Amino acid sequence: MPTNYKRKSNRQSWTAQQLEQAIKAVKSESPVKTAARSYAIPRSTLIRHLTSPTVSTRLGPLDSVFNSQQEEELVQHLLDLEKRFYGITMTNVRKLAFDLAEKNGLPHPFNKSTKMAGKAWLSKFLKRNPKLSFRKPETTSAARARGFNKPAVSAFYDLLEEALKDPKLTPDRVLNADETSVCTKSKVAALKGKKHVGGITSAERGETATAVMCMSATGQHLPPFSIFLRMRLHEALKKGASRGSKFACNASGYMTVEIFNEWFDHFLEHVKPSEDSPVLLIIDGHSSHTKNLAFTEKARANFVKVLVLPPHTSNKLQPLDVSFMAPFKTYYAQEVECFLQQNPGKVVSQYDVAELMKPAFIKAATTEIAENGFEKTGIWPFDRNIFSDDDFSPATVTDQPDPEIIREEETFRLHLEGAPSQSTVNRISCEDKEVQVLPEDIMADFAEPDSISTANNPMFEISPSIILPLPKMVTPRVTKRKRQAEKAADITSAQYADTLKKAKASKDIKSIKKE
Repeated sequence: MPTNYKRKSNRQSWTAQQLEQAIKAVKSESPVKTAARSYAIPRSTLIRHLTSPTVSTRLGPLDSVFNSQQEEELVQHLLDLEKRFYGITMTNVRKLAFDLAEKNGLPHPFNKSTKMAGKAWLSKFLKRNPKLSFRKPETTSAARARGFNKPAVSAFYDLLEEALKDPKLTPDRVLNADETSVCTKSKVAALKGKKHVGGITSAERGETATAVMCMSATGQHLPPFSIFLRMRLHEALKKGASRGSKFACNASGYMTVEIFNEWFDHFLEHVKPSEDSPVLLIIDGHSSHTKNLAFTEKARANFVKVLVLPPHTSNKLQPLDVSFMAPFKTYYAQEVECFLQQNPGKVVSQYDVAELMKPAFIKAATTEIAENGFEKTGIWPFDRNIFSDDDFSPATVTDQPDPEIIREEETFRLHLEGAPSQSTVNRISCEDKEVQVLPEDIMADFAEPDSISTANNPMFEISPSIILPLPKMVTPRVTKRKRQAEKAADITSAQYADTLKKAKASKDIKSIKKE
């Protein structure tokens, strides 16, 4: 026999989870032989565990520290953290696994000096739970996380539902408008692993433009309205533009009150609202829209109802942001790349923007893209339940309880403890006494935790949510904001128009006093 010959091991690969499932199968009247074959467990091993079901304190290399139910609870907690935009890294998951094993008194082979589970455990944990993976998160501002909350979104849908009750309002008369700056950077082919990839910039600083787009729920798109960073409008800027496009210039290159009023004239020219054919326009809460008395009065006079989205929700509630802007910017970047390749040594100037924007706009301005945007936001067809509770999870981190609810709960608590209270709950007169009656669902909220059955709960005694709680802001956020926070609004209502008039009158008086 050759000296380098190694005898093949007869040991089969199986885990504690497989053994547990095999035992359950036998207890469910499955033959031992069949269960052993199905779960790749040696029959003698399965019989030994069935006759003497003792738990060994020694863990082999193929044993798992947590049972399947415990791992499921751990996975769910990790996913709950991610839903709130506070997902944890691989290292922190390994630390959490160590803490769970230690505090629950579970035998484990984890490193007690580093106080972490090993990389091998994490690898097998991910294989046993394929729905969990580690991914690089997209950056999301705290303002967006706070802004997209259930009360703010519900308030918008309340206004939208009321507006859509008008039988004259058909889907082709429901429109969304928004502005965006054109993007000119995209990926290029390069050597894999190269740290610095160079490329010619597509435009000089200040040479890009702002484009105002508008589309309806049935797929009609208004011609673009472009704003350039310059003081005077030159005819050469219109070269190669889409038919019907309009242009404006200012010192900032962004939307202002005056330019928005110009765009609204462009809107009225193409949409042609009337008393028999009114229009619903949905826009964001930029100050050029909401603090614009001339726009509000002109919209009211031309049968245009204007709804403003809640702040920091346009990425979810604005159809243009949801479906149109991304493909439009991608197509524009492709046009810029072709331009640079065909014109070596040149850069994109303001005089090229309109011509490059035209093919990108034609490709993106499709009926399908428009309909998808309105459908995904629940605007048309109207669906106020388009977003699930998971979509609002990030906002729960900063949610603060309503003071009125806190007072009511404290009143109920005092009542249950036998203390006198001044609650406004239902009262029933009983001879000379007043008896407070609490609804059954409220009484259930104050049930003792011990009354909840845990007999069939095989999970952790000390759960992951106790060791690593879900993030929650304890005290209200302190800001230096002096003006009132924006919210969803119908800025063409009589009440809103009166507010703008009063604000303008107050501003005029202050300016007169300064003079």
